[in-house]
Amino acid sequence: MRKILLLIFTVGSLIILNANSTQVEKTLDGYIAAWNAHNVKKIETFYADNVRWYDLGYDYTTQGKAAVGKAITDAFMGNVDDMYWGKSGDLFVSGDTVIYEWVYGGTFNGLFDGVTVKNRKFEIKGISTTTINDEGKITSQKDYYDLSGFKKQLGLLP
Repeated sequence: MRKILLLIFTVGSLIILNANSTQVEKTLDGYIAAWNAHNVKKIETFYADNVRWYDLGYDYTTQGKAAVGKAITDAFMGNVDDMYWGKSGDLFVSGDTVIYEWVYGGTFNGLFDGVTVKNRKFEIKGISTTTINDEGKITSQKDYYDLSGFKKQLGLLP
């Protein structure tokens, strides 16, 4: 009887984990689609009120839905009218957190670190960890990418 109960508990746990994994991936797919549609208002709907965004390139954390929405879209979409972003490799889901590889690119036109950059095509790879609550809202986004490689493609580093 103990083995049967253990088996039922294990199978039930796997079903719950699989359902949670599916919800996390569904939220991530919608979030990426909003980015590729360049829909700033839609992007912000994916954030919980208390969301935190960490940008490794600048070792900086931003907190709160409105602040994160503005900071992250300004950083990655503000000077890249043709930006694209998508999953490019491995994706791991553990509980409410997804870790995934991505590629981001486009043509940069504007100021970067105080320097005017015009018509520079770029493509960078990165990894993010995104935590999503039970309501399907992002509570934490951490982006890890090669900032110096990005600056080289923009012509700012040799």
